[in-house]
Amino acid sequence: MFALLVAMAACGGGLADHPEPAAGEALEVPHAKTFRVVARDGVHIVDIEASVVTWGGSAGGPPQRARLVLVPKGFEPPPLTGDLAGASVIETPVQRIAVNDQPHEAMLRALGVEDRIVAVGGHNSYDDGLRGKARSGEIQQIGYGWHMPPTLDALVAARPEVLVARMADLTHTQHMERVESLGIPVVPTFIDAEPHYMGRVAWVVLMGLLTGKESEAEAFVEEVARGVDRLKAIAGEQPRRSVLWAWYRSAGNRWAVTQRNADAALIRDANAELVLGAEDDPELDVFSDLSTERLLRDATDADCWMIRDPLSSVFDDRTVLSRFKAYQEDCVFWEPGKRHPTADSWELWEMGAIRPDWHLADIVKMVHPELRDGRWRYLAPETWEADHARAGTH
Repeated sequence: MFALLVAMAACGGGLADHPEPAAGEALEVPHAKTFRVVARDGVHIVDIEASVVTWGGSAGGPPQRARLVLVPKGFEPPPLTGDLAGASVIETPVQRIAVNDQPHEAMLRALGVEDRIVAVGGHNSYDDGLRGKARSGEIQQIGYGWHMPPTLDALVAARPEVLVARMADLTHTQHMERVESLGIPVVPTFIDAEPHYMGRVAWVVLMGLLTGKESEAEAFVEEVARGVDRLKAIAGEQPRRSVLWAWYRSAGNRWAVTQRNADAALIRDANAELVLGAEDDPELDVFSDLSTERLLRDATDADCWMIRDPLSSVFDDRTVLSRFKAYQEDCVFWEPGKRHPTADSWELWEMGAIRPDWHLADIVKMVHPELRDGRWRYLAPETWEADHARAGTH
């Protein structure tokens, strides 16, 4: 269980800086690096702190911080003075929740409380029920967090008790302050800033605290951890191999090359060396933009190559491909991501965000041919079909 460790929690500030740490008994949340929880006087105090990293780039400004006070219904909230000055109070368990990213939907589905969602980013939910409600107008569409701040009119119309919001851009901060001024507490999320993939799973714990589903959250995280440990053990019995994880970006003849942090950890845990890998750094995105020339210079000996994600362009220059060992030995894969058959949505970017064991299972089989059983969830061998033929699968 999530043990309460008696300790003084040295937590960060809030959307307005908190110079003093929140004191209390620290709740052990394995793997989480972007949020911390302490229990004090019958409430939970949550400190969230992370940098907003630009896509494929670096942190664009100072760390963003929030301090939340989770107060059980019927419990007298503590005075918002001292280290709680400026904190947001949220009454729990929350019954009406707005979210602006698909992994948030997945977390609430994992806890069995998706019926509490009253607003989503748009009509691309992987879950049929949520997508149908969004399209019919039964729940509101407030805009996906990677594109835009929430649409205030739709958010207010949803009457949420809390907004669980992806913070993808520093400019969103002022909009979240506006949401708070309307009486809607904001829980900013930074799952992509977690340096290890299990840190993303740990955010389910916070959703459990918000919704009164702590035991369900604990069971979920433990299930995922057991799956990961089992796969790591299986992979560890195989010869170590190497992987190039690079997706072609047709503009400028460049490649998005996975090098660090959570995605790199998945490859390492499959008992593989990450070719062109770099030191983990929470101030940088998981990938860097590199040239074809760099790949030809330093990556041709990779045993396997993950060559694109669900939305990347097909790269079919056989002159270049033929110089790579992975191509010569038929170990080039792409990532279909399990697209929903009737919606512009992929499980990989929804439930897959908090089920790294599902993703790791495919990576292990890709890396170690002896373990392939013909079943794939997110990956598939590349076949180099023409771009126009691919259009139907994207």
